[in-house]
Amino acid sequence: CVNPAELLGKGDIEGAKATQEEAAEHLRRDLGFVVRTLDTVGCEGINFDTSGSAGDADYLAALQAVRDLKKDLPHMPMILGASGEFVLGMHGSVEFDGERLAGMYPQDQVRVAEAAGADIAGVAVNTNTNESVAWNLARAITFLKATTTSASIPVHANVGMGVCGIPMMEQTPIDSVTRVSKALVQIGKADGL
Repeated sequence: CVNPAELLGKGDIEGAKATQEEAAEHLRRDLGFVVRTLDTVGCEGINFDTSGSAGDADYLAALQAVRDLKKDLPHMPMILGASGEFVLGMHGSVEFDGERLAGMYPQDQVRVAEAAGADIAGVAVNTNTNESVAWNLARAITFLKATTTSASIPVHANVGMGVCGIPMMEQTPIDSVTRVSKALVQIGKADGL
């Protein structure tokens, strides 16, 4: 596929959208191929982590792959993990079941993950490096509570360097990690991490 950024640089917005749609279809097929192959060798579950990291067309491909795979492999548990607190609108117009994906926050992402057939939704809330651990944790819990309240499937908080209240450090302080993890479960009502 042509790089959509190159097309945008030339002012070809429609061409950039078309190439993202083409790439998303390749991703959908590739995800299906890999998971079906893993199933033949005894894979017991799949985690589509950081879905949508290349934007809304990427997120659409993951949702479609989950739906396709759940039809063929209903026994395969699937986690659909987000890449950030909202879906980047790199395309801006793609939809899943009539809902525009660009700009979806976690409480909306969990609805489309459920509709696709995901067994667990993974929430990611970006850490603001200019703010304290307490500030970032409060923000992550706010998103998480809204998501767990509206979810019918388990919700896992994606924790790690720079996500869901964890400091953006290569060696994160263990006291920060344990306090954040405990608060996400006890206050945010996360079903797992």
